[in-house]
Amino acid sequence: MKFNIIDKNSFAACEAVFLTVIDNFEIINKYFNKKDCETIKTLLSDELLSNDEPKIKEIILTKNKRPIKLVLGTLPKLFEVQDLLKLGFLYGEYIKSNKMNTSSFVMIEDTLGKKNYTEFTKLLLEGTGYGLYSFNTYKSKPEFEYKNVQINIYTRIKRDNEEISSMLNEVEKIISSIYVARDLINTPANELTPEIFCQVAQKLNLDKCTITIIKDEDLKKEGLNLIYTVGAGSKNRPALLKIYYKGNSKSNNHIAIVGKGVTFDSGGTNLKPTGHIETMKTDMAGAATALGIAKLLNELNKKINVSFYIPLVENTIGYSAYRPGDIIKSKSGKTVEVLNTDAEGRLILADALSVAVEEKPDTIIDLATLTGACVVALGSHCAAFFANDDELAESIMESSEYTGEDVWMLPLYKDYKKRIKSKIADLQNISTRKGEAGTIIGALFLNEFVENTPWVHLDIAGTAFIEEKHPFYGEGASGFGIRLLYDFLDNIN
Repeated sequence: MKFNIIDKNSFAACEAVFLTVIDNFEIINKYFNKKDCETIKTLLSDELLSNDEPKIKEIILTKNKRPIKLVLGTLPKLFEVQDLLKLGFLYGEYIKSNKMNTSSFVMIEDTLGKKNYTEFTKLLLEGTGYGLYSFNTYKSKPEFEYKNVQINIYTRIKRDNEEISSMLNEVEKIISSIYVARDLINTPANELTPEIFCQVAQKLNLDKCTITIIKDEDLKKEGLNLIYTVGAGSKNRPALLKIYYKGNSKSNNHIAIVGKGVTFDSGGTNLKPTGHIETMKTDMAGAATALGIAKLLNELNKKINVSFYIPLVENTIGYSAYRPGDIIKSKSGKTVEVLNTDAEGRLILADALSVAVEEKPDTIIDLATLTGACVVALGSHCAAFFANDDELAESIMESSEYTGEDVWMLPLYKDYKKRIKSKIADLQNISTRKGEAGTIIGALFLNEFVENTPWVHLDIAGTAFIEEKHPFYGEGASGFGIRLLYDFLDNIN
C-alpha cells in the first residue's frame, strides 16, 4: 500500500473517492456542487448515520462526463479507536473486491475541522491495510495485487505536508511489517522450517541490525538444552535467532523482545488430536511478530535499542524426540521435569528469556501463542497479558487503548506457584491440577526465568490466527501485537 498527497484543489483522476461522514451530511457540501449534493442525499438516508457500527455505501456521480465512485463511510457520532479501524477495514475490502489500483482518501480531520491532527486518518489507513490483505502465495492464478494499491490523500484544510508525509510513511511501514508477519504465520510448515525462518530474517535487509544464529548442536554448547531438546525430534533442526537493533548508539539501555517460534507443533509424544492440530503452522506467531517489529524499527530508524530473541523449533515425534518424564537442565541452571511435550512453548521461551536476562535489558517482553486456556478465557479478540511491574503494565494498557489491540491483564497468582514445583526437579512444565488456570500456570513458569527484570508476557493464542472473520483483522493470521508493541516502544523516553 502506497500513499501520495494530492493537490488540495482537486480530486485525483482515480477510481474512487472515499469520504467519511460522522453525524450529518454537511461535509458533502464542501466537496460537491448543489446538484450533486441533492443527488447524494436522495440516495442516502439518516438511517445510515443512526447505525452504531461503521458502514460504507457507494454512489456513482458524473463529473465532466466521467463517472466517479463516491464511497461514503459513516461512523457513530461518539466513535472510538476500533470504529476507525473497522471503517478502514471495510474500505480496504471495497478496494480489494473492486480490484482498484488507485483511490482518493479525504482526511477524516476535514470532516471534524481538526487542522493540526492526523491520528484519525492514521487509524483509518491502518484499518484499510488490514482490509486489503489476502494470502495468495499458493494460488495458481494470483488475485489482485493488494500490496501495490496507491491511495491519494486529499485535504482542503491547510496543513503541514511534512507532518502528513511522516505519518503516511509510518503507516506504510507499519502495514508492510504486518504483511510480512501475516504471510509468515499463514505459510505452511513444509515451507517454513526454523532454517527458512532464519533465511527470511536475513533477506529482509535489516541494515541497522546485527543478526546472530545459534544452530543445532551449538545450542547445547551454549547451555540452551530446552530449545535443543524440544526440536530434537525433527530433521529440521532447532535454532535461536538473535537480532540486535541499536538505534541509539549513545545509550546502553535496551528492551528485549522474545518471540515463540514453533514452526509446527504436533504436540510431540503428547500428540494433538484432530480438530486442534490442523492450524499448528501458526504456533510461530510470536516469532513472526517479533521479526515484524524488528523490520519496522529498522525501516523507521527509531532512536531506541531493542534486542530480539527468537527460539525456533519443530515439535514433532521422532526417534530422538523427548518424552514425558524427561528432566532437562535449562540455560538458567534450573532443571525442568517434562510432564507434557505439548507444553513446549514455555520450554523454549525459558531458555530464550535466560539469554535475554544475561544481557541486562531494562525490560523484557515475550509474546507467544502459549495456551489454549487463553482462548477459552478471552476468545479470539483479546490477548492475555501479565506483568511483574505496575508501571509497565499501565504502559501496555495505554498502548492497547491507543491502537485498538485489546489486551486483558491476568494475575501472577502466587498461590499457584507450588503447582509448577516438581518433586524430583526444580520445576515441572505443567500443573498436576488439570483444567485450572492454564494461562496463569504458563506465565508463572516463564516468570521463573526473568529474575528481577521488569517483564511482560503476552499470550496471543487467540488473537494471532482468527478462524471466524474479525471486524478489522479479517481471517487467518492477524499480525496482532505489532502495532501494540510498536506504540509501546515509540513512547519510551
